[in-house]
Amino acid sequence: MVNFCYDNLGQYRIGYPNLARPDLHPNEFDHVWPRTTPLRLLMYLQTQGIPVAHHTVDVCPGGSWYPVSLAWHDFECDYFALMSSHVRDSIKKFRVRVLFYYHEADAPSKIKLRMDHLCDLHDLPKTYLFVSANTAATIIENFYHFPDHEYFFRYVNRNQSPRDKTMPQRDFSLLNRTHKTWRANVVADLRAQHVLDNSLWSYNTDFTMPDADVVNPLRTSELPYWDQITQEFLSQGPYHVDGADSDVHNDHALVNTDLYTQSWCHIIVETMMDADGSGGSFLTEKTYKCIKYGQPFVIIGTAGSLAQLRDNGYRTFDTVIDSSYDTIQDTTERYLRIRNLLKDLRGQLGPAWHHRCQEDIAHNQELFLSMRNPALSKLAMRLQT
Repeated sequence: MVNFCYDNLGQYRIGYPNLARPDLHPNEFDHVWPRTTPLRLLMYLQTQGIPVAHHTVDVCPGGSWYPVSLAWHDFECDYFALMSSHVRDSIKKFRVRVLFYYHEADAPSKIKLRMDHLCDLHDLPKTYLFVSANTAATIIENFYHFPDHEYFFRYVNRNQSPRDKTMPQRDFSLLNRTHKTWRANVVADLRAQHVLDNSLWSYNTDFTMPDADVVNPLRTSELPYWDQITQEFLSQGPYHVDGADSDVHNDHALVNTDLYTQSWCHIIVETMMDADGSGGSFLTEKTYKCIKYGQPFVIIGTAGSLAQLRDNGYRTFDTVIDSSYDTIQDTTERYLRIRNLLKDLRGQLGPAWHHRCQEDIAHNQELFLSMRNPALSKLAMRLQT
């Protein structure tokens, strides 16, 4: 049994998000400071039949977890100061432990410094557990890596079944719904190199977010024309491959499967190329869509992305795609290796290449749909201790 405790159980008695402003609409949690949200880990535990119990802090069993689920970690926020004196006293007496749950990839080492400082500031024992989607959390005390995006996409997209794959007619699919500078650099260059000439690709310049990195993780000076073609590329956008708008593209419950069945291979432009300088890897639904819908892929993302998939039992098409790029730590060198790989791969794609991928495709789909990845059961065991 995993015991969770809350300040308020709420009308459904499954715990109103701790630290959230009272009486928020479900769509407001992500946006209203301190941006604590419903604990989506509960959905995964319920789906796999792992028992949980919900209590108020007043009557919870000793050792219960006080969950603080973060939409975005704020280094300026003193999360412990937002807790009631009763909760902080329960932490001091080891009756309650705080579970921070975070599905993003901010550097765990930086967050640990902040959390430990806050514990010292409030004279609290460091009994918290911080769950992160960054693999760098694996080696940091009080931190735990969990591939949240795999479980989240599986859950929200649970009612859509994979379609039988038709014989593709295009080389690649590349789908980019949110603009970031480095992503524009990548897609502009691949377009200029004619990698995308016979491909299904999109780039939405209308939906932008602040770049996660203060400095572009790509050294655009490595190619003499890179900045120029990027500006020209952005000035001509957006680029559409279907008629859906940004809201539809962000609704993972329903995926346009044609974009995964009509091309031989997917170029995944992941959320990050450098996971906040942490040295860890970070995967999102962009990768798991390809796995569910049976498309081989090359990942333009963090180093170690393919290694993370292999660690979780997935196959990465190593017999037909040179995966050595995954080990290159320098982001610019990694991209340039991928660029050359894609240019070479164009000449290999076709029915024979596709046939060699089938065993890995079937294995990945079966593993994803069967939910045999042990990550959730391991996390549940950790929370039961």
